[in-house]
This record gives sequence, C-alpha cells and structure tokens, in this order.
Amino acid sequence: LPGFEVLYIDATDGQRVTPEQQQTLQKAGIAIGLGDSMPDILLWNQKTDALWVIAAVTSDGEVDSHKVQSLTILAQRSGKKTIGFTTAYSTWRDAAARQGKHKNIAPGTHIWIREDGAKQFSVETFESSHQRLHQ
Repeated sequence: LPGFEVLYIDATDGQRVTPEQQQTLQKAGIAIGLGDSMPDILLWNQKTDALWVIAAVTSDGEVDSHKVQSLTILAQRSGKKTIGFTTAYSTWRDAAARQGKHKNIAPGTHIWIREDGAKQFSVETFESSHQRLHQ
C-alpha cells in the first residue's frame, strides 16, 4: 500500500507489543489496550491519517464483522479518519477451503492472495454493489 508504513506486526507469542512497536504506535497516536482486537499487521498513512489492517489467515482467521467493528472502534478512539481491511491467504486453494467452510469475510473489506499477488479483490454484498451503481 503506497504511503503506508508498518506500525505493528503480531508475529510472536507472549509479549504482543514490543517496546519498539509501542513507540511507533504512540507516534501514530494509537494505544492498543488489553481489550482491543489485535491485528496481525497494522499500517498507517501519516499523510492521510488512515489505518489499514491485514489479517493473515494462518493466525487468527479472516477479517470478519467482529474484527471490523472492534478495530473500527480502535481507529475512532485514536482519532483516525479511515480504516481499511485486507484478508491475506497464501493460495487460492486455502481461500476456497476456508471460505467454503466459514463464509465469514466482512463486506467492505478486501482479499489478497499471495500466489496471485498483483490483484486485490473487494468484498461487497449485492445490495452495496447495487447501491454504488445507482448513485
């Protein structure tokens, strides 16, 4: 994502926010508390003051409605203008297997598949797509 910098990566067990990440989060005006959902990767665009969350399905699963709601609250509490979401899969096979079972990707988010990395797919409902076409 052009213009975005990495604020946080949840790559370890135990202490989830390193002292270095804590400083980077503070610079962006974000305080993640114990009750907050922890994104796998949190990006920030300093120019637009926007956040972007990436959920790596190999860890906590997809960006579902609960993650959107809880991380949107974190963004609002932190005074951020917008927040976007991407669910990342390794392969099309992984995406199909997970979504064939769970069907839990939140509308208004995106999907990215590493083996087809030049594309990002928008997740919409038929209602939201229809409304957008008739505006």
